[in-house]
Amino acid sequence: MTLNKFNKFTFKSEDLVVDYISFKFQHLDNFKQKEIINYLFKLGFNSYQQSGKLAQPIKESLRFSSKKKFEVSFVIDNSYWQGTLLNFPGLNANHFYTLVKSKSIDWRIFSSAVLSRFDLYFSRNNKTDDKIEVIEFLHDCHRKLNLRKNNVSLEKNQRGLILKIGSRKSNHYSRIYQNKNKNSLRFEYEMKGKFLQDYHSLLVEHRLEEFEQKLSSRFLVYFGKLLPLHFSYLDWLVIKLRPIRKRPKLPLGLNSDYIHSQILMDKRSFVSLIQFLNYAQHLDFKIDYLGSTSYRKVVFKLKDFIKYQDPSVKPTNRYRLRKIKEFFQQLQAGLYVTSFSDLKFQSLVLVPKVQIYRCPKHKFLIGKVWLVEELFYYSYPFYLPDLFKQKLTKDEFEVLFKFIQTFQSVHIEKEFFIQEFLSSYSSLISNQRIRNIKKYFIKYVQYFKELNLIEDNYKIINNGYYYSSKELNTHNISEGFVIYEKLYV
Repeated sequence: MTLNKFNKFTFKSEDLVVDYISFKFQHLDNFKQKEIINYLFKLGFNSYQQSGKLAQPIKESLRFSSKKKFEVSFVIDNSYWQGTLLNFPGLNANHFYTLVKSKSIDWRIFSSAVLSRFDLYFSRNNKTDDKIEVIEFLHDCHRKLNLRKNNVSLEKNQRGLILKIGSRKSNHYSRIYQNKNKNSLRFEYEMKGKFLQDYHSLLVEHRLEEFEQKLSSRFLVYFGKLLPLHFSYLDWLVIKLRPIRKRPKLPLGLNSDYIHSQILMDKRSFVSLIQFLNYAQHLDFKIDYLGSTSYRKVVFKLKDFIKYQDPSVKPTNRYRLRKIKEFFQQLQAGLYVTSFSDLKFQSLVLVPKVQIYRCPKHKFLIGKVWLVEELFYYSYPFYLPDLFKQKLTKDEFEVLFKFIQTFQSVHIEKEFFIQEFLSSYSSLISNQRIRNIKKYFIKYVQYFKELNLIEDNYKIINNGYYYSSKELNTHNISEGFVIYEKLYV
């Protein structure tokens, strides 16, 4: 996984909440324990002690004040080893980590401790367009995980159903359940063991950027490998995984963002924008500043970009030169900014300046373009084959653009509504043309399957209902069809 200064995970950026922290002491004498108790008391924590052998241990107060809002527990008499655990559960862990981040913890007090457990959770709010109920989602996950022979159970408590994955004694354990108000779904991940001890030094040395990066990535990859990603309740996970997933090796690969349904540039110009961003990353550049924002200034021959766009077109083609000039004039308007899923780009002018001039000596057109520097460090969620680098008929272009647009939607499940697509044509089209349009859709499905970008199973839509199908043809996709993106984690 390649990371850079503009694409770093933090608990805040990934909406992850610290929910449990535990430290292990191999030998903790009474004097040292009292020192820790008094130190934590000053930080706002009451201290308790309990036995690790009892199923429902009794908490013995070690130091308490009603003015203190937080608490910790020292767990002794552990079943498998002689030592003491210092546990910060729930909100107490979150508060302790806040103190860590503000450099308010004197780690010398905990010099003999080792990080032994760290829990994170993510809460996903229920949405009105979720296709199934939470209960059905949990049952489906339970059924699919059982097929893979995972250690999984689906239990019911006062809150409702809770899906437990793994053993509580293992190094990796997770739970998925609804909150008290049943308006959100919580994904909890409990991490223990030697791998976590390796991160202890990052914590105490205040290398928290690296600490959060590694644990956030582990959280996302853990659930990404475990859960069936096509459910809407995992849309948050899919969005977070796409920029860090394993990238396929593709011919003429093209980095791209999500293409929103409302594009404020014409379609061909939007394709040119995506191609230009990919083209520009390989050009020599200089850095200029407009205010506090850094821009990359690139200089190139327009005919070279035309050749990059479509190797079959002559670079002296006057029509293409005119269209390219019009495209670069459009860039300065900033209309396309909302097509990027990253909100920070929507507050920036991505291309503040464009100059097109003719080289007096050689008489070819030169382009000089300023692009926001951050664009070149942005983890684009999609990497797809550049199928636009060829001559396309009007229908082929429309189908391909629709295919890419639909494929670059948030969900793993991609729905293509053929009837709706055909009705968007302004005039009546012949049956032969309709068949050809369907063939184009099927051609791109097959090509994406060959590139291992989609699963080998489909659904067809008939009278509004969805039916599984092993094959797509011009007869069964008349209303529409569904494909499933492969997401390698």
